[in-house]
Amino acid sequence: MILRREFRAALAVLLATCLACPPARALVTFNDSHDRIFVNGSFGVSGDSNIFANSDNEGDLVYSSGFSLEYVRRAGWIGVNAGMSAGASWFGKNKSQNFSNPSYNLELTKQSGRTTGAFTVSGARESRADAAVNLRSTSWNYNTGLNVKYPAGNYTFSGNLGYSSRKYVDETFFANLATYNAALDVFRILPSERELIGGYRYRYSETSRNSSSTDHSLNVGVSGKLIRGVIGSLRGGLQARIPRGGLPGEGKYSSWTASGSSHYAVSKKINLSGSISKDYSTTATSSSVDVISASVSTAYAFNSRWALSGSAGWGDTRFLGEGGRIVLAAGPPPVLGPFRHDNYANWNVALSYSLNEHFKSGISYGWFQNWSTLSFADFVRTSWALNLSSRW
Repeated sequence: MILRREFRAALAVLLATCLACPPARALVTFNDSHDRIFVNGSFGVSGDSNIFANSDNEGDLVYSSGFSLEYVRRAGWIGVNAGMSAGASWFGKNKSQNFSNPSYNLELTKQSGRTTGAFTVSGARESRADAAVNLRSTSWNYNTGLNVKYPAGNYTFSGNLGYSSRKYVDETFFANLATYNAALDVFRILPSERELIGGYRYRYSETSRNSSSTDHSLNVGVSGKLIRGVIGSLRGGLQARIPRGGLPGEGKYSSWTASGSSHYAVSKKINLSGSISKDYSTTATSSSVDVISASVSTAYAFNSRWALSGSAGWGDTRFLGEGGRIVLAAGPPPVLGPFRHDNYANWNVALSYSLNEHFKSGISYGWFQNWSTLSFADFVRTSWALNLSSRW
């Protein structure tokens, strides 16, 4: 397929920028190097065998480009990380799915003194294929969070407050979601480079279909040195979800919950990492689901320029019930619970090349398969991608 003129022009500009610009750690540095501004550009082409994540298996070729600005300040008590970006993708055949997605983020951090923490604000427009509803969706996502840590002897107290909102462009089929959460954790310092953790989390979610849910979670765990050579954190406990406004007679759900991540350096060139998560969530059609996922990844650095990475994962999604009913005159089959149960497996491999700190490229291939009790959600998805990026 012949690249369009705009794609050839974007690629030429990016390559010219990478080769012509003089070396610099930041594009703009001022205030005795306390303030820095970075500029990032990227261009990519990819092939996706299933752009809607359903059994129709409709594939396409996708071209994408991106541009972002980052501002970093390290002076005084408060550090600043801020950025704004814009990305666009063009589909070869399904041109109605073309999108342009802007985003912004702001983080104010305090890392010195007795009390430390951060305040974050972000917003982004997102277009994706959602495997839980088996359609492509476009939404505006907003997040605000505040976390604080306070040490007291051998103990550290940590608390956070958060709000997130997902507003869909298509509100006929998809349900907007707003979530409020609060959590309190207590860390007990141990002499063996470990910390014991105990915590409670409260979460309230409401949708545009007059349904809501309240989650309570109690958990304990450990962070730091899990076993010899393995660094990370692991937590587990009990959780409960109380839905409201859904199907008549829909009751309380309870289960175990877990979260964890770990890292192990096999050698100077090989690293291994893994993660696990089990939690309740709400789909784009306001259905409650209980999701467990696990993944493992590895990276091998041949030298300072070439690196090979790979990952594999598995997940289970149990649909608990309908959070809010909707009647569709036409369209895909219903995807609400509680008679749906999904499992998935995936793997991917990537090869990356770094010419210097300013120019990077990579090629990747991925495979994803979803098994579902709903035939429309039974699908295989393969993809490949070639990306070029530059940072100044």
